[in-house]
Amino acid sequence: MKILFKITTLLLFSLTGFAQRSDGLRGQIFSFSPASYKVEKVNGMALGIGHFWTKNMPCKINGLNIEVNPVSPILFLFQDPDYVENDSLRMTMNGLHLSTGGFAGGIKLNGAGVSLYNVNYATNGFTVNGLYNVSKTLNGLHISGLYNVADKARGMLVAGANDVADFGGFRIGIYNKSVTTAGLNIGVVNLNKEGMHGLQIGVFNRTGKCKGLQIGLWNSNNKRSLPFINWNFKD
Repeated sequence: MKILFKITTLLLFSLTGFAQRSDGLRGQIFSFSPASYKVEKVNGMALGIGHFWTKNMPCKINGLNIEVNPVSPILFLFQDPDYVENDSLRMTMNGLHLSTGGFAGGIKLNGAGVSLYNVNYATNGFTVNGLYNVSKTLNGLHISGLYNVADKARGMLVAGANDVADFGGFRIGIYNKSVTTAGLNIGVVNLNKEGMHGLQIGVFNRTGKCKGLQIGLWNSNNKRSLPFINWNFKD
């Protein structure tokens, strides 16, 4: 047991030294988070409480990012996604992201993620979020308990509400809202401000210009409003 304890202790100190050493190394295979300002790239694994408490984030993580923060469920109560700094890219995550909380702005995720919430600059791949996923662009399959919000999205979205300005693909939600939509929307309420190209299925469907089919209790487009079924196949 003493030998096992010594080996484990030595391994932990070695990893710590490797992650934080100040010999000018910019890329490494392991890093704690928040990362040291010396770390620019991680090719392997990042482990810790997250990257959002420091502006000295690695520019790129390739591999596995694990965030275990016991106060994350409390922090999200004080985080309004509308006020999170998310206009510039600060870090790219390529691989698997697992978190008890989530990213909080300025991150591009390419791969897969499972977290409580996410506010990303861009999200490409597959994510499951307990609460919400807010991103400038969403590509792939994204499932959230409350809502998915994006300026532009391509792929499949599943959530209580899906609010995307420019959407293309397949959405399932209680409330689906867009400026323009191309694809399939299934929900209780489907709203498109300017136009829809595809199929809306819901209790209440409304769109501006319509090139496709609306099926629901009440359907409205720029041509007419009808119960049960409405259509327009001309530009």
